[in-house]
Amino acid sequence: MAGKSEVLERRERVVLADDLAGVAEGTPGEVMMHTGMRWLRYWVRFDSGAERGSIHRDKLVKEAEWEDFLTERAAAEAAAEAAAAAGELVGASGSDATDELSEAGDDAGGDVVVNGATVPAHLLTRSASARERLGG
Repeated sequence: MAGKSEVLERRERVVLADDLAGVAEGTPGEVMMHTGMRWLRYWVRFDSGAERGSIHRDKLVKEAEWEDFLTERAAAEAAAEAAAAAGELVGASGSDATDELSEAGDDAGGDVVVNGATVPAHLLTRSASARERLGG
């Protein structure tokens, strides 16, 4: 998968997981060589005839793993959309959203996790108090 720390070997077949200048995502190619000791970059000869160097590993997927990569990326995008939709609850201007978050915070020990970030209960309470003072 993209992002693995696994070293790609010379002549290994790969697919480009992100657009590069002059080379479209999904273009297959062959690793010509890798450079570096701790910070590896790859030189790839793509089937389109283009050759590019200094490509990070997270932009290259082994050809045999390409379909799995696409499936996992689609699932991650769907999860991100669902999280964004749930995050709209936090960004809602009405007091209902805040009340729901405050109640959830009280039930779950105070803190609420929104989009992977923990919001402490005291900040939710402070925010609700400020909205009441300001008439919002």
